[in-house]
This record gives sequence, C-alpha cells and structure tokens, in this order.
Amino acid sequence: MKKPPYEYRIAIILAITTIVPIGATQLGWYLYGMKIAFNFGMVVGTICIILATYLMYQKGWRDEDEE
Repeated sequence: MKKPPYEYRIAIILAITTIVPIGATQLGWYLYGMKIAFNFGMVVGTICIILATYLMYQKGWRDEDEE
C-alpha cells in the first residue's frame, strides 16, 4: 500500500495522538467516573503513542516525500 502524502501523514499522526486519547477519557468519564476515565486515557494514550512511533519510524512516515 502506498503512503499518503506528507501533509496527510502528519494530520493522521496528530489525530491518533490527540483525538483518540481525549475521546477515550471523555467516554470513560461519562460512563464510569473521573478516576476510571483517567486510567482509560492513560492506557489508550500509551497505545496511541506506540502506534504513532511505529508509523513514524518503522513505516517511514516522518520522512518527507522525494519528488
């Protein structure tokens, strides 16, 4: 599968590292309360950072496109 353009890759990594953990924290807060929501946010945030670093370093998403 071909890599998306550089601008889209940066936007995807930004979304993975911000929207997903914040959403998990908000959903946990709504369903279970403040203490559990913080734990949800930390666990999901850790998984998201692992995914983002995998994409950046193993898949080469941090390198700009060569024309």
